[in-house]
Amino acid sequence: MKLDPPIIPADLTEHFELPDEDEFEGCLFDGLIIPFEKLYSREFRGCVFRKCTLTDADLTRAAFIDVVFDHCDLSRACLDSALMQRVRFDTCRLSATDAVKAVLRSVTLTGCKADYINLSECKTDRVLLDDCILTEAAIENAALKNAELNGCDLTRVNLFGTGLKGLDLRTCDIAGITVSLADLRGLIVSPLQAMELAKLLGLVVI
Repeated sequence: MKLDPPIIPADLTEHFELPDEDEFEGCLFDGLIIPFEKLYSREFRGCVFRKCTLTDADLTRAAFIDVVFDHCDLSRACLDSALMQRVRFDTCRLSATDAVKAVLRSVTLTGCKADYINLSECKTDRVLLDDCILTEAAIENAALKNAELNGCDLTRVNLFGTGLKGLDLRTCDIAGITVSLADLRGLIVSPLQAMELAKLLGLVVI
């Protein structure tokens, strides 16, 4: 699967505080600390967030287009109905982040801690999660299109109502996941994982 990478301008304008604007383009936010900040419907284009703290920030309906988050903390941030297009998260913390109904297109998460993240009802098109922790995440009733997960911890993730056809989870830990039997159709798993999922059928494999 080929993802379109973020298009970042060569010359970024560096900011150590967040200007009071609705739209941001070509900005480098370095070490920004703005917990609980109200950023409803803000738009970011061609921007880089480096070692920023946005815990509990309200980013409802925000738009991130051609954006990189590098070693940032977005724990408990609200990204409800946010748009993310050509976005990369590198070694970020997204614990308990709320991204219900978010739209993710060409989005990459690498080495991220996203336990308890809520991605229910999200829509994806070309999304890659590599070596991420998503324990007890909620991904209910989501529309996963062209999603790839490599080496992720999906322990006790709730995938109820999310179609999994064509999704390959052989390198992931899926112990204790919640999923409907209908949604398992077409899911790609290893023989050991198949034995784990057999418990959903009430089977006892000896």
